[in-house]
Amino acid sequence: MRGRGAALAWFVCVWLVSGGGRALAQVGAGTLTGTVSDEGGATVQGATVTAIAVDTNRSRATLSAADGGFVLVGLAPGDYRLRVESRGFRTFERAGLRVATGESVRVDPVLGVGAIAEAVSVVGDASLLRATSASLGQVIDNARIVALPLNGRNFITLAGLAPGVALPPNSSLPRINGGRPRTNEYLFDGISVLQPEPGQVAFFPNIDAIQEFKIESNSPPAEFGRFNGGVVNLTTKSGTNALRGTG
Repeated sequence: MRGRGAALAWFVCVWLVSGGGRALAQVGAGTLTGTVSDEGGATVQGATVTAIAVDTNRSRATLSAADGGFVLVGLAPGDYRLRVESRGFRTFERAGLRVATGESVRVDPVLGVGAIAEAVSVVGDASLLRATSASLGQVIDNARIVALPLNGRNFITLAGLAPGVALPPNSSLPRINGGRPRTNEYLFDGISVLQPEPGQVAFFPNIDAIQEFKIESNSPPAEFGRFNGGVVNLTTKSGTNALRGTG
C-alpha cells in the first residue's frame, strides 16, 4: 500500500508540472512585460511591479529581475494601471493600458530619483507595435460580438472579420489562411473544446457570456500545439464591480 501511495503521489506531481504548466500557457488571457530602468539608463533590480485591473481592482505583482525585466502573465482581458515602486525612486504609474486575449503589451518604466511617496503618472494607450511576438492575429472585441447580427447566435460567424479567414459554404467552422476547417484549435478560457475525431467543436458558448476572442492566423506561439491550422482563443466574461445584465 505504501508503494502504491508513493506512486500515486509521484503521478500527481508529474501531472501538476506538465498539465498545469500547459494550462497556464494556453489560458485565455494577456501579458504585461517590460524592463525597469532609471533616468541614467541603468536597469533596476527588485522593483515591485503591480498591474491593477480598472474594473475589479484585482492586482497582480512581481519583482523585476537582475536585468530589470518583468513579466505579468494570466491577466484577464481589460483595462489596467501599472505601478512600479522601488526604494530611492519615485513611484511610476501608467494608466490606459488595454490587455487583450492572447496579446502581450510591453511597457518600459523609467524611474526618477526621489521619495517613494512621490509619483510620476503617465496616461496613454500602449504602443500598437507588437514587439514581443511574431505571430499574426486579430482580436474581435465584445462591442462587435454583441452589436453585429448573427444567424443562430454563433460567434464563429464573426471570425470572418479577421484578415485571412473565410467561411466556406456548408461548414460551421472557418478556414484560416487557406487551411482546412477541421485543422484549427479552439480554446475557451484556455481549455480545448476540439474533438479531433471527427474534427468538431464540442459546444459554443452563449454570445452574452463572451468577453472577446482572438484569431491566431499565422505563426502562433509555441504554447499552441497539436494542430496545423489557426487558433480560436476565446475568453468568457469574469465579472466586474458594477452590476450589469441583459434580458
